Amino acid sequence: MESTSQRRHKIRELLGENPVRNQKELRAELHRHGLNISQPVLSRDLRAIGVAKHGGQYQILNDAPATPLATLQPLLRDVDRAAHLVIVRCEPGAASAVARAIDAEDLPGVAGTVAGDDTIFIAVASRAAARKIHHHISEYL
Repeated sequence: MESTSQRRHKIRELLGENPVRNQKELRAELHRHGLNISQPVLSRDLRAIGVAKHGGQYQILNDAPATPLATLQPLLRDVDRAAHLVIVRCEPGAASAVARAIDAEDLPGVAGTVAGDDTIFIAVASRAAARKIHHHISEYL
């Protein structure tokens, strides 16, 4: 199974190679590359990547962040994990906004987030999911 970041990378790649007029075309192209994703997931990916329709085809906006969490990168301080929890520390007062961004990432294995003032607990489905989520967030530090 492809990770969210790998899937979004492939979408960027496909949009850069050929004109794509609609999501049906893009889903078919993704399917040819072994990625079977639903229309709602594709819509979320396109929003997260910063894709807009211009001149009858999808285009990636240059100034759009790659992910919701990327916009809040300066607020992150540290990330740690313990069994089925990932703990994110951020600037004081920013935990709620960062938790919403983490939720918007739609990461596999996230059961939910709880935000305080400067700390977020991410409940995860498994230790393997905790490792992947920890790694994903670490990429922004």
